[in-house]
Amino acid sequence: MEPQNRILIVDDHESVRTGLRAALEEFGYRTIDEAPDAETGLQKILEQPPDLIIVDLNLPGRSGLDLVADLQKRGIETTMIVLTAHASIETAIEATRRGVFDYLTKPAQPDRLRTVVGRGLERTAMRRELLHLRREMLRSGRLQELVGRSPGMLELYRMIEQVAPTTAGVLISGESGTGKEVIAGTVHRLSPRSARPFVVVNCAAIPATLLESELFGHEKGAFTGATAARTGCFEQADGGTLFLDEIGEMSVDLQSKLLRALENGRFRRVGGDREIAVDVRIVAATNADLKGLLAEGRFREDLYFRLNVFGIAIPPLRERREDVALLADHFLQQHLRQKNDPITGFSDAALRLMERYAWPGNVRELRNAVHRAAILCSGGEILPEHLPPAVRGEETSLPRSGSGVFLPDGTSIAEAERMLIFETLRTNRWNKSKAAEILGISLKTLYNRLNQYEAEKTEQEGTEADQP
Repeated sequence: MEPQNRILIVDDHESVRTGLRAALEEFGYRTIDEAPDAETGLQKILEQPPDLIIVDLNLPGRSGLDLVADLQKRGIETTMIVLTAHASIETAIEATRRGVFDYLTKPAQPDRLRTVVGRGLERTAMRRELLHLRREMLRSGRLQELVGRSPGMLELYRMIEQVAPTTAGVLISGESGTGKEVIAGTVHRLSPRSARPFVVVNCAAIPATLLESELFGHEKGAFTGATAARTGCFEQADGGTLFLDEIGEMSVDLQSKLLRALENGRFRRVGGDREIAVDVRIVAATNADLKGLLAEGRFREDLYFRLNVFGIAIPPLRERREDVALLADHFLQQHLRQKNDPITGFSDAALRLMERYAWPGNVRELRNAVHRAAILCSGGEILPEHLPPAVRGEETSLPRSGSGVFLPDGTSIAEAERMLIFETLRTNRWNKSKAAEILGISLKTLYNRLNQYEAEKTEQEGTEADQP
């Protein structure tokens, strides 16, 4: 609560206004105005829009709902709380459907009044922050850490603004490297939960046998090696947001336990018998085809619909090439803030090459390419020769002891990528961290690719076994 918050009370009974004012002042609010009817209230609102309005539904002449409708027609956005007698609660509920934030029954109970007013003012602050972000986004093509002015990104910003202030579950879909974790973090930071934890779990990077403990924690002695009790990510994220990345990699058995936790807000630690209650918002992400997994019985339909209350699909970078220059400059500025190199920007030729390239690794590949170019550039403009060979359109082979990766004519991009990954792993003695660094991809992406290749191999073996 901030002292400068301005509250307007609109009620035709002076005793009600006096009682509400006294209660609000006791809570610490000081800027409180009053109006005995809708007309007077409207004049005060037009002169100086308040942060919150408390209005009686049954005003003489024009009702409280008339005032609500008038403000909506004028495009005045403010948080409204209606006062109602017990006999007209249905009308109050109807008012909430028409845009009113909440309602109070007369006489307003102090605890309920404090809670509703506090939440209402938080909503006002959030809406003003979103309005500021929207204006900044249109000016700069950015929404916090997200960058881009393409139609696809503007639609993405609009969806994030809509869902962030709610409690709805969000399912983010998109190719590897498109920035699903960045979007999840943006949803969290623009939500009323922003002051609480944002906890990330990569379901693909944690062995299935350990993922349940990672999510729900475990008690001492729950399994071999559990020498002490451990708090899981659900408890760590209490009051905040839990981001479940690569949700499609979760086993069906654990999906059932996750669904129960989401529906009840309660769970047990592994090896425990005590239920723990938490308030957690779930944002999940996948680069897999969850509908395909549903058809195969590898993902629960009820969990899918529980997670996918609000779906956000991220367009790949190749579908928004107009954002490449803006993103490249963004990543270059990140590098310069850390290194302060004498680099002035990108040459026109370098930008043309980057805008022409398909970026199969999406935004992550572009970021790595820019950082690589900045390291190679000694000063002045980044030139084509500073860019990775693939961006320049040059064929490459990975050197190894007396050999290399040779691509026969007709080799697909997907097959070339697979060959390069396995050759890099082989020459580095299957050290996945080192291989990922050499390939210029994240360890998570490497694991995703290996899981994909293993699934394709299993499917192929099954098909061959079925043949006569």
